[in-house]
Amino acid sequence: MARRPRGDGSVFFDAARGCWVGTIDLGRDPETGRRRRPKVSAPTKTECKDKLDELRAEKRKTGTVGRRDITVEHVVRDLLANPPAEWKSPSTFQVNTDLCERIIAGLGKTRLAKLAPGDVERFLYGMAREGMSARSIGGAKGLLVRAIRKAERDEKIGRNVAQLAETPQGTRKESSAMTLEQIRALFASGLTLWWRGYLMTGILCGLRPGELAGLTWDDVDFAAGVLRVRHSLKEIPVKDPAPGQSKTTLRLEALKTDRSRRTLQLPVRVADALRALRAAQAADRLRLGQHYGDMNLVFGSAAGQPRRRQDIARGFKRVCAKAGLGSDWHPHEQRHTFVSVLSDAGVDIELIADAAGHINSTITREVYRHQIADKVARAAVAMDQVFGTGRA
Repeated sequence: MARRPRGDGSVFFDAARGCWVGTIDLGRDPETGRRRRPKVSAPTKTECKDKLDELRAEKRKTGTVGRRDITVEHVVRDLLANPPAEWKSPSTFQVNTDLCERIIAGLGKTRLAKLAPGDVERFLYGMAREGMSARSIGGAKGLLVRAIRKAERDEKIGRNVAQLAETPQGTRKESSAMTLEQIRALFASGLTLWWRGYLMTGILCGLRPGELAGLTWDDVDFAAGVLRVRHSLKEIPVKDPAPGQSKTTLRLEALKTDRSRRTLQLPVRVADALRALRAAQAADRLRLGQHYGDMNLVFGSAAGQPRRRQDIARGFKRVCAKAGLGSDWHPHEQRHTFVSVLSDAGVDIELIADAAGHINSTITREVYRHQIADKVARAAVAMDQVFGTGRA
């Protein structure tokens, strides 16, 4: 009788257990150096051979046999313990951690060798039924794929089934733009000097929240009537923080692209609001002396310190609610409003892209499609008005 090829496995009866056992040799584990010999067992020799055939088929198809003792939770926890370098932002790390915990809650106990594309799809569609956003659902799938890929690389699993799963659409919260009536109501709502300067700069100049938080007085040239956008305020993790010390610090960082670094002409109302704010800050600086912050921020705290975006976002909601706009607003929607106002005024899309700091107008059309798309419909209406509808 022909012998099996080396490493193709063997079947024997285990008298102590009272069952047939099959085993296959996979060579040495790259992490432990020990030989890997996964086993199967069954009450009959035929059943045991069938199970061993499944292991051989998996080995031929993927080059290895996945470990039967590793669960989804194991690989996801490993990803969290060794996060990728691009997770340097605390907010990014927290979002991914929350998604990983959701994966663990839904699939954590499933053995990786038994995980099927259908299991992943049911989990993702469950997120969609809960009203989770398309971005969160896609993020969860991406994290699972990445976690399993590491196990796949280390020959702990034969294939990455998460890659085969379909991704549901989920919900998509579209950012809103304020109408002219809402903008006027906001500006007339008894704003403090700080909020008047912040809102007018955000809405009339279209800066991103990070750019507003990172704007310094050196960037504001009243004589030339321009605003130079050069920095963004970033939240950076602190390595080995001392007890009681914050895990993050705020730091000014230069904008990455030439198109992001832009110079804007100051609208008169913005210039007036910023002059008033600067005068108030000069009084604060004189009162606090050396205790006043040294970053020269336009939109810092009353003591000249940088303000965290979360704090500004909460204040923004309150200001909008006080003005009768409701509280479901985010500072980034000032930028959507900026694009919408310019678009309604007939400003060319290329000029809007320049003012917004986009690399090209395609980005502007995609990101702000809901603020610009109605122009297509209005173009058709205009043509009907010029040439008529042709109807009797």
